[in-house]
Amino acid sequence: MTARRRSPQDVGDELWDLIGNFGGEGMPREIALDKMTESQFEIAKAWDRDNRCIAEHECLVYLYSLYMRTKDPRLALLAVVRELALMRKRAVRLHRSAIAPLDPADRQSPQIIVASQAVDGILRSTKRMSDAGFSVDLALRGEGPPE
Repeated sequence: MTARRRSPQDVGDELWDLIGNFGGEGMPREIALDKMTESQFEIAKAWDRDNRCIAEHECLVYLYSLYMRTKDPRLALLAVVRELALMRKRAVRLHRSAIAPLDPADRQSPQIIVASQAVDGILRSTKRMSDAGFSVDLALRGEGPPE
């Protein structure tokens, strides 16, 4: 069966309402996938994050395998920290798999240098959080994770 085409706003509005129906409990992904395809779900999340969050002054977060709408800064912070940890992990993997294996001469091309600097920028900007074990409280105090 082929799913009917739907606009990003249409699926975004539907997802926003579905998540809202769960209140602070959070909605499992499978609930949305009963109503839309995986592709529509991804488009809906992007549309909501790009449009609805700002318009509604509400955060859309993914925590503990659940999607939630919230105004709670603690939940928003947990979501941000989770995403930063994922970005750092992806940047490390990109460096190891797409830059480091190149011959030294190839790594000197202007294009590779710019790409490498971008990856290094992500690593530098997330270092403080990484050093603190992605604990915001420890990062604020300039400490590492407890031993």
